[in-house]
Amino acid sequence: MHIKKDLIDPDGSVFLKTVKGYLENEIETEDEYTKVLSWAFSKLDFEQFAYVYMPYLPSEAKNAVILGSYPSGWQLFYKSEGLHRKDPVLAESAGTTMPFYWRGGRIGIGDQEDIFKLSARYGIEQGYTIPVHEPGCSFGSIHLASRLENDEFYKLIDSQGHLLQCLASLAHIYRPATARKLPYADLSLREREFLHWSSQGKTYQEAGIIMGISERTVKFHAQNCMRKLEAINVRQAITKALRLGWV
Repeated sequence: MHIKKDLIDPDGSVFLKTVKGYLENEIETEDEYTKVLSWAFSKLDFEQFAYVYMPYLPSEAKNAVILGSYPSGWQLFYKSEGLHRKDPVLAESAGTTMPFYWRGGRIGIGDQEDIFKLSARYGIEQGYTIPVHEPGCSFGSIHLASRLENDEFYKLIDSQGHLLQCLASLAHIYRPATARKLPYADLSLREREFLHWSSQGKTYQEAGIIMGISERTVKFHAQNCMRKLEAINVRQAITKALRLGWV
């Protein structure tokens, strides 16, 4: 894959169209995806970026998909320690659609400050995040980072915010297949229907009458829902299905 070395046009429209074309037509691997985004962000003078996909709530997700130009040592450590579960940046991303700087508001309070101390060893000391949400609780996010001595970091973001948001959307829309996997086994239509009626307070017997099936079959669907969603009871299965937008 050959990437052109053109300069960015005045309003960025040609630049964004070029990035979209690469992502849409020439991406087959994670490395190619990362290469295109690395090129795009470097055009805007950002050398360190990460695209993170969370299929479920960060505090409960088994793992996160992380792609980008962050130092490989930090990425390996972050993944091996499951730091996505207590990363304050991802926690904030899960609850907002607005871009934010890492050192504002609730970011980095208490024990979570330790993550920033660890990332600083790899040159990740200040940052900016753009969340991109989907229906349910899954979301993607673009993270830009630099060392503290980079005085131009905030100026670059303020002057190119519209391009950064467009790039974040493109990065999410054209993310690789590995960042599209469901966090749990998908539910059948019947299983979703059962959870819907159960969430409305219907008993097994009542759900069976409404669905036109036996109470025994309803219980079979209930067991499948709990197994697939790794829930200890139907109530927890309903909660998880609601978060995923499946009910």
